[in-house]
Amino acid sequence: MPKTYCPECDAVINVEHPRDGAMIDCPVCGERLEIISVDPFEVDLPLDDDDWDEEEEEEDEPDV
Repeated sequence: MPKTYCPECDAVINVEHPRDGAMIDCPVCGERLEIISVDPFEVDLPLDDDDWDEEEEEEDEPDV
């Protein structure tokens, strides 16, 4: 079973059949996590809508 670690509390996370983009909860701290890779198995905190807006604004700003 693939294993990784929670980016918030370092708890071991096991998912029997991980899928890219799937959302899971850390079994220890309860943090909502997104599976960002299945090989190697990795999770991260998901971007929320505000994060997307900030990234788009940064990309739209011209380099000076």
